[in-house]
Amino acid sequence: LEMDLPRQRLSAWERLANGRMRAVLFDWISQVHTGGHAPVALDGDMDPQDLLFRTFSYIDAYYSAHSVWRSELQLTGVACTLAATGLQDGEEQGEDHAELSAWLAFVTEGSCTADDVCEAARRVHKALGFEMHKPTAYTFLRRYLRKTGWTQESFSLANYLIELAVVDANFCKFRPQAIAAAATVLSRQYLAQGIGFQQIPCWKAKLLRAAQLDLRQELAPCAAAMSHLHAAEHGRTHRFVNKKYEWQRLHVVSKLQPNAPADAAYFVNYLEGDTVAS
Repeated sequence: LEMDLPRQRLSAWERLANGRMRAVLFDWISQVHTGGHAPVALDGDMDPQDLLFRTFSYIDAYYSAHSVWRSELQLTGVACTLAATGLQDGEEQGEDHAELSAWLAFVTEGSCTADDVCEAARRVHKALGFEMHKPTAYTFLRRYLRKTGWTQESFSLANYLIELAVVDANFCKFRPQAIAAAATVLSRQYLAQGIGFQQIPCWKAKLLRAAQLDLRQELAPCAAAMSHLHAAEHGRTHRFVNKKYEWQRLHVVSKLQPNAPADAAYFVNYLEGDTVAS
């Protein structure tokens, strides 16, 4: 990730969110999380998607409240990764913490040191406080899929869709539960391309009850926006998220031919219709 940019002060995260820098940073963070030779602390027992989405959430929350230099973006990104592991918590920080801090500094190719990463992670931890425990789109996705039924293939597709959405700044206006619910709906619409799902009675009603979203004002517009994003992103192989979901272990879902984008009215009718039997 190249950060050779003018030292322009960023007064608000929104100035980055409507441009390409946020997407570039998130794309790079995703590569860091899935790269080889990661320490056990990053590549061990933790759910990698949970860790990735908490990192994304911390970055957005921190930058929304703090001005930063563009040259600090990488440092804050890896600091949010360290904070998301939980290894920064408490006064006693062991070998895993030291190893991960050093590795995160290494992946920045010399732009910071392990001590810089630790200090930045402490700033993130102090600044976010209870916000560090807020659920992410991935948290809600797992909850909704348990209620509506899933397969390994549909789980990969739903994960791909929420990752596309979270990286896209246009989705900052949607709450994470709307993004997760929209992906739950769309992941069930690719049966013809081999993406099966469990037949759960009344799954639409169960989703609407679990998500507690305004269908017309929030869920349907989010689903429509996600269907357009999916179509627009298809074939953009320079984006790491698309390369990642070409992997066999993620069922090559980024190569699926997207359905024709639909408008919000379609999703309102789809989710309201036959909710008793569907």
